[in-house]
Amino acid sequence: MDFNITEKISIFFKSRTLAIVLILLIIIFSIIGTHIPQESQLKPDVYNTWKTNHPTQAAIFEKLGFTHLFSSFIFLSLALLLFINTLFCTRNMLNSAFRRLGNKQYQKNAFISGLENSNVIKTEKEHKSVISAISYVLKSRGYKVSQEENSIFAQKNRLGVMGTSLFHVCILFIIAASVYGSTGRMEGDMRLIEGQTLREEHGNYMFINEGPFFNEQHRKFDISLEKFYPDYKDEAGTPLGPAGKLAITENGKNVKTGIVYLNNLMTYKGYTFLGNVYGLAPLLILINQDGAVISGSYITASDLDNSGRYVASFEMGDTGLEGGLMVYMTSPLTQKITQSDAEQTPIMFLKVFDKGKEIYDGTLRLNETAKINDDKYLGFYGIKYWSNFYVVKDKGTLLVYAGIVLITASLMVIFFVIPKKVWVEVTNEGGITEVYIGGRADKFRSLYEEEYYDIISKIEARLSNGTD
Repeated sequence: MDFNITEKISIFFKSRTLAIVLILLIIIFSIIGTHIPQESQLKPDVYNTWKTNHPTQAAIFEKLGFTHLFSSFIFLSLALLLFINTLFCTRNMLNSAFRRLGNKQYQKNAFISGLENSNVIKTEKEHKSVISAISYVLKSRGYKVSQEENSIFAQKNRLGVMGTSLFHVCILFIIAASVYGSTGRMEGDMRLIEGQTLREEHGNYMFINEGPFFNEQHRKFDISLEKFYPDYKDEAGTPLGPAGKLAITENGKNVKTGIVYLNNLMTYKGYTFLGNVYGLAPLLILINQDGAVISGSYITASDLDNSGRYVASFEMGDTGLEGGLMVYMTSPLTQKITQSDAEQTPIMFLKVFDKGKEIYDGTLRLNETAKINDDKYLGFYGIKYWSNFYVVKDKGTLLVYAGIVLITASLMVIFFVIPKKVWVEVTNEGGITEVYIGGRADKFRSLYEEEYYDIISKIEARLSNGTD
């Protein structure tokens, strides 16, 4: 039995059935991936919370690889097979298109008469003048004319035959760009307090997900949160929600400044910065009875229930003391609370624990100090806003956008650059020259009739009168 393994492989990979099955499987796995938490897409605390709350499901999904679905062997294999399938189909389409592009299809009257748009024109003019007249009319209508003895083959919009092939090439380009972008992609959350500056490097992200080929390619420029606006308004006074003013510095020089808020991002050298969550950061300083500072820092507190109250738990250096706080902004009763620009002051509810035992429970206002045990005091000496910024670096983004532009251009070719062909055979019997002429468009053939019959009328007029 004649068994050609290469041909069998080719037939398998260019199968339309295979393409449909692969697309369906990718869609199914993508849906699964949106319903099952993906460890690489969630902050560690969020993922661990889900894992703790659903231990059985988490164990099963992790064993099946569903918690890393989009980087799993199964999903990547499906994507690779679809790429190979598209590659084989595209190769066949390109070969066919190039053959059609370079093939001069001269035809006889038997073929021409069978076309849906065909005519026979009789004239007493000699053979050469008839050929010349027909060529002139076709060229004047934008056709490229080829002649072989008494046959003419004319075509228009020849590059239109490449439309479908170019469309598939663009799909391959987008797939390759997406894979290139995802493998070299970096995304993470960076938390900044007003006035704080952090360097763009791995250790300064609260959460970070780096593609296998990112290779720690951090640019290490400095990022500062110059100002945070809980209720930002533009120049026209339009409220735009919370916003942060970011500044980027390289080599001691400020190179970029921008306001980041909902639907308004900032970009720099391939990095994209988007606003995320925000909160309040009270400054707590622990001092001894002599006034010497033991420890202190800004404590980032979060509004967990959208109540306007920000909570946090914290440790006090290496003292063994722990604390919990709730802070919010309030207006004094003498202030008109209907005014949107009412001046607000912070108030803090504080608890302190020593080895699990509560040793302090009280309220602090700005610049107040509380005695928490015999020799230690805790002061509330400042408050600022903090904000998380979602930082993304994706090398494939511009390539994907370029692919979208190219695929749009290929669709324009498919639908608006329609290949059109005209076949002519000129015969002479008994002193009468007979012209068999027919035409066809590759698509929208009914719309081609008007152009075809206009060509026929021009040819008939030129053959009868000798003019256009």
